[in-house]
Amino acid sequence: MNRVFYKRIIRELCCNFWRYLALFLMIAFGMYIIISVLGAAETIITGTEQAERQTMPEDGQFTTFLPLAEEQEAAIADRGVILERSFYFDIRMPDGSVLRAYKLRQKTDLAVVDAGRLPVQGNEVFLEKRYCAEHKISVGSRVEIQGTVFTVTGIGSVPDYDLPVAKLSDPAANSFLFGIAFFPDEQYGMLEEKGHSVEYCYTYRLDGRLSHDGLKELIQGFEFEPDNVLISFVRAEDNCRLRAAAGDMRMNKNVGLFAGVMVMALFAYVISVFVVHRIQREAAVIGTFYALGARKREIISQYIGLPVMVSLLGSLSGTLAGFGRFGLPLQMASTYSYFSVPEFEPVYPLYLILYAVIMPPVVSAAVNFFVINGKLSGTALSLMRNGQRSGGGGPALKKAGFLRRFQIRQMWREKRAGITVIAGMLVSLLLFMMGLDCAVLCRNVKNDSTETTRFAYMYTLKVPSEDVPENAEACYVELLSKTYYGYTMDVSVIGIGSGNPYYGIVPEQGENRVVAGASVAQKYGLKKGSRLILTDRENDTDYVFTITEIADYAAGLAVFMEIDSMRELFGRNDGYYNMLLSDTALTIDSRQVNSVTTKEDIVRSSSVFIGLMRPMVVMLTGASVIVFFAVLFLMLNVMIERASFGISLIKIFGYRTKEIKKLYLGGITITVLIGALIAIPASKLAIDRLFPWLIANTSCGMNLEFPPYLYAVIFLGVMAGCFAVNRILTCKLEHISPVEVLKNRE
Repeated sequence: MNRVFYKRIIRELCCNFWRYLALFLMIAFGMYIIISVLGAAETIITGTEQAERQTMPEDGQFTTFLPLAEEQEAAIADRGVILERSFYFDIRMPDGSVLRAYKLRQKTDLAVVDAGRLPVQGNEVFLEKRYCAEHKISVGSRVEIQGTVFTVTGIGSVPDYDLPVAKLSDPAANSFLFGIAFFPDEQYGMLEEKGHSVEYCYTYRLDGRLSHDGLKELIQGFEFEPDNVLISFVRAEDNCRLRAAAGDMRMNKNVGLFAGVMVMALFAYVISVFVVHRIQREAAVIGTFYALGARKREIISQYIGLPVMVSLLGSLSGTLAGFGRFGLPLQMASTYSYFSVPEFEPVYPLYLILYAVIMPPVVSAAVNFFVINGKLSGTALSLMRNGQRSGGGGPALKKAGFLRRFQIRQMWREKRAGITVIAGMLVSLLLFMMGLDCAVLCRNVKNDSTETTRFAYMYTLKVPSEDVPENAEACYVELLSKTYYGYTMDVSVIGIGSGNPYYGIVPEQGENRVVAGASVAQKYGLKKGSRLILTDRENDTDYVFTITEIADYAAGLAVFMEIDSMRELFGRNDGYYNMLLSDTALTIDSRQVNSVTTKEDIVRSSSVFIGLMRPMVVMLTGASVIVFFAVLFLMLNVMIERASFGISLIKIFGYRTKEIKKLYLGGITITVLIGALIAIPASKLAIDRLFPWLIANTSCGMNLEFPPYLYAVIFLGVMAGCFAVNRILTCKLEHISPVEVLKNRE
């Protein structure tokens, strides 16, 4: 009996080779995408963890207004803290970019050299890799910095600039505008003497004897020199620059694992439709097997065996392709083009191999067993007489015409295939909407940032002068933070006067009343009257603000207060400010300036997302189109095969192919039309709700709106795909012969 079953499996595969080949390719393609994404994620996560054994990343950092005294540094070291001076200053380059200058580190955040070596003496410099890539700099290149020509001896990365942004509040990295440079001590001192504003930053590593809070209390307990204060204290877990690539990949990993199971469940259900059709077609043969003593589990194993084999081979092929040259490396390329991380060796974790090889056939076996078990529960006699139920004739439709009644009843008989088509369309639309939302978000971030930035120059100051410079508007800014979906982002609280021309906002007086920028409102789901809790990490203080209005400002995460109320809230003197906005460049002592941001910098930074997300947009939209066409074609094909007897019969009565197409394919067109009208807005709503979690690690707004006409374009695309498949299958209708009736006579 087993030999007979084996021969039947071979014959079924040969007779329906193209169908099973299509299923094989569909499964292989799905697993290729999933495994390449998961493999890239595991490589980045594992590589980051392994690299940290050599790079000694910081546990945190803090900055002070003036350097600590030697005895204060010694007191910290005596408590088991590895402390290192990581002083830096920014250098404006001739092309408008900024290089952040450091001395070489010895204890924390050690550099990883990708090419060349670290600088030793003379005019040598080590540059961060992403900046070099954007500026076409290689080892041996000569770079002019502040009038001195330096030779690039090495290119690589450092763990504390995994995400190479100048400020923790920056929404995105733009490596053309910002990079890191490391100099020998002598050259660093030479550049520092040219009047740069130095940031006195200290990085530290804890050995367990002292906690973060304990270290912070120790520092705050020092008797500082006059005017010296603790400006910031940032733990590693709150530093968006540290382990940014690994954090981004962890989200990809979670989404990929879930998506893999969902996609395989859909594909398995598609296969089950074919199996059910085959069971109905071979009911008499199955009844004969029962009469000859075959057991139900043997019959089930015969019908499940081929789908499981196709799923296994498809998953193996997809896994090999995903781990191959055009899989995992291509996925990692987008990470390397944005994050500043070393080149990691690909990893092939055991759990991922088992997931890729075992999950698809197991899901296929489970779904098919659940679906076909009931179909094989009839008696041997009923099966031999082909007594399977056809699904009923559908609802009574006495007033409808013959064509409409036939179409509706055909839809009712093929409701399993119809449900599969709708499910496939929903999955494909979810993928498509995810890609479309990525593209829309990138475009909106750029446009909104450009339109709502009205100043030409923004100066943040370390030491403001007593008098506000001419042609400048004084503001007061404090950086607070908010944790959302496990990610901590800086939110700028900006104090402005009622006549500020650069924001066009008039905040109400009151220490807890703020106007929320559009980006903050979108990201955190705020509206007028909502409460927003922000944290001052330096002082461990929470502030509760009431949103009085939503302002049209999208250049970063910001809320606005009336400046005098803000001064009172944070204990500042009357007239205090630390930020200047202007239409023209201001003449200010560089030692007073913390940073300078131009409108051009904001526009360039907001444009980074477009290039970064383009590969993902193409992949998601392409995959969605393939899934939709594959499911629709396979389901309509099996519907025609199942109805071959009826089609053959009505051909005897003189119906033409055009009329038969209306009868048998017109119903599925209605199904697709109704399904698209429901699935398009539903998928948009679902992805919009999911997106804040997907990009929770990005410091930008969440404007996912797109023009209404795009809904019509998507709908027309779905219907065009349906008509294209109908057109292809019309050829199959023409090849069904009236002789088919004679093959099925009693």
